[in-house]
Amino acid sequence: MLGKLEILYIYDNQLSGEIPLEIGNCSSLQRIDFFGNHFKGQIPVTIGRLKELNFLHLRHNDLSGEIPPTLGNCHRLTILDLADNSLSGGIPATFGFLQVLEVLMLYNNSLGGNLPDELINVANLTRVNLSNNKLNGSIAALCSSHSFLSFDVTNDAFDGQIPRELGFSPSLQRLRLGINHFTGAIPRTLGEIYQLSLVDFSGNSLTGSVPAELSLCKKLTHIDLNNNFLSGPIPSWLGSLPNLGELKLSFNLFSGPLPHELFKCSDLLVLSLDNNLLNGTLPLETGNLASLNVLNLNQNQFYGPIPPAIGNLSKLYELRLSRNSFNGEIPIEFGELQNLQSVLDLSYNNLTGEIPPSIGTLSKLEALDLSHNQLLGEIPFQVGAMSSLGKLNFSYNNLEGKLDKEFLHWPAETFMGNLRLCGGPLGRCNSEESSHHNSGLKLSSVVIISAFSTIAAIDLLMIGVALFLKGKRESLNEVKCVYSSSSSIVHRRPLLPNTAGKRDFKWGDIMEATNNLKTVAVEKILRKDDLLLNKSFEREIRTLGRVRHRHLAKLLGCCVNKEAGFNLSVYEYMENGSLWDWLHPESVSSKKRKSLDWDARLRVAVGLAKGVEYLHHDCSSNVLLDSNMEAHLGEFGLAKTLVENHNSFNTDSNSWFAGSYGYIAPVMFIVVNGKTPTDEIFGRDMNMVRWVESHIEMGESSRTELIDSAFGVLVIALQCTKTTPAERPSSRQVCDSLVHLSNNRNRMVDCYKNPH
Repeated sequence: MLGKLEILYIYDNQLSGEIPLEIGNCSSLQRIDFFGNHFKGQIPVTIGRLKELNFLHLRHNDLSGEIPPTLGNCHRLTILDLADNSLSGGIPATFGFLQVLEVLMLYNNSLGGNLPDELINVANLTRVNLSNNKLNGSIAALCSSHSFLSFDVTNDAFDGQIPRELGFSPSLQRLRLGINHFTGAIPRTLGEIYQLSLVDFSGNSLTGSVPAELSLCKKLTHIDLNNNFLSGPIPSWLGSLPNLGELKLSFNLFSGPLPHELFKCSDLLVLSLDNNLLNGTLPLETGNLASLNVLNLNQNQFYGPIPPAIGNLSKLYELRLSRNSFNGEIPIEFGELQNLQSVLDLSYNNLTGEIPPSIGTLSKLEALDLSHNQLLGEIPFQVGAMSSLGKLNFSYNNLEGKLDKEFLHWPAETFMGNLRLCGGPLGRCNSEESSHHNSGLKLSSVVIISAFSTIAAIDLLMIGVALFLKGKRESLNEVKCVYSSSSSIVHRRPLLPNTAGKRDFKWGDIMEATNNLKTVAVEKILRKDDLLLNKSFEREIRTLGRVRHRHLAKLLGCCVNKEAGFNLSVYEYMENGSLWDWLHPESVSSKKRKSLDWDARLRVAVGLAKGVEYLHHDCSSNVLLDSNMEAHLGEFGLAKTLVENHNSFNTDSNSWFAGSYGYIAPVMFIVVNGKTPTDEIFGRDMNMVRWVESHIEMGESSRTELIDSAFGVLVIALQCTKTTPAERPSSRQVCDSLVHLSNNRNRMVDCYKNPH
């Protein structure tokens, strides 16, 4: 009934239900913004009555059904945004009447079919995004505008050639055509777009070479041509692009050596050239790419030695050189790549010599693969001490010697194909076998016991606990056990004495092999008749089994017993319990314990930061303390599923899991002052963060309540609770700051004790 209403803004609310048909009676409406609500149902056809409408924003709702053709009657529309809904059907041919339309946003829907030819009349478009739909056919009808600033049809099913008309928009900055079925050559007219900064043609069937005309686009920062059939040499003119930051040419047919000009791109962050036919050597100039984060040259035909200059790439995060013909020794300069974290992969080459111990100094590295080479000598013990490693592969080399105890937790597959390696998971060395010749055990028994006794012992423990809690004897076949083997999770049937092929194990042998078993922590989690929750439990077990770090509590395995109605998760035992117990001594037994002084609290804070730095995502507030009062993060929110995300049912995405609520609270504050977020001291209008801020703002007199020596930690904690994510430090910065603070305190204490 509001016939004179011109602007209706109700965005970013919790409104639901259908948009009423009566909105069509508001004949004076010019701008409608319903973004970010929960409106469902169809877009009212009556919106087509709004002749004055120039702005319609319905993005991020739950709208479904087809786009009403009546929208073509809104001839004054300049901005139409229907993205992030569940709309289906095709784009109405009536959109050809929207001749003043400038912005068309339809991404993240389920639209299909061809683009109507009538869209050729919409010649004033500046921004178009049709990505993540099911649209097909040619995009030519959409390319009549000469005013494009951005154009995105990623992840549809468009085919045919890329229209040369796209090159007629001199102000076009971002051109995304990835994951479609485009064929033919890259249009040479794109070289006329002097403002072009990003081009993404990945995941198509483009052929031919990269046109030299693109060298005129001096503002190019991102080039992604992955997964096509492009051929020819890598253009030397790429080195003349002063702002090039990302070059992705993987999975094509590029051949020849790397152009020396490429190594002039000092701002290059990502260089992915894997799965091509490239050859030649890596030049010394590789070390000039000082900003490089990712270097991927896998699956090519490179040969010659790896240049030591690669050690100059101090910002490198990921390095992949596998499946080439590199020879010579691994440069000791690899130890200078202290930011290397994701992976170091040198597998399937012809590398010789010994493994440099300097690789063991890469304290952040998560995956190391040196397999299928001709490496000699012993494996450096420094590598075994790398706490961040989750994947390790030395297989099929010429390595020798006895493996140190640091390698015991890795599976035998990690070292297979090295005939002169022994010890650790590979069993006793020859000299040890001869000394045990009279022990009464046959050689085959020794192999069986060293390979399976640990598994059998843990089986006994977990099955025993399951049977005890069940209260009656259950068939072993009804219990599924899942074991963590450091780098992977494997499923096996229980392996017990006199079962599984009637292998006989002496109890004494098992106790000797497992160091008289060990004390573990067992958590009982009730199962529910909810397939989603049970699937999430098993997925999280697989995820946690691959996570290893000195400051993360190790998940040893779990048992799933459907009949008993519960799951058991088994962790390494922490002698000193949880941080909560130490901060609230009145809630624990009178057992004598050390006091949690400030040095201990600071050590806990540093350990916590190191654990979080490694995880790089939310985890739990269950901070456990071992016998040396070192902090370990444990129980990462098992089975706390994001149940509303049912669309991801068949994925193993980390978004499936939420950490325990406690970690959302400012844990570092709790470490310092022992108070919980719900402490009565905070009152109704005061939370923990604001309480600390207010005390700091009030000056020195009130800081005694916070513990003066903890002031530095509190400043760091406050930075971590900034409202805007961009204002917060990264977990790595937090860790570095706390370690620096701890080192400074230790120096001050030493100076106080030894003033001379």
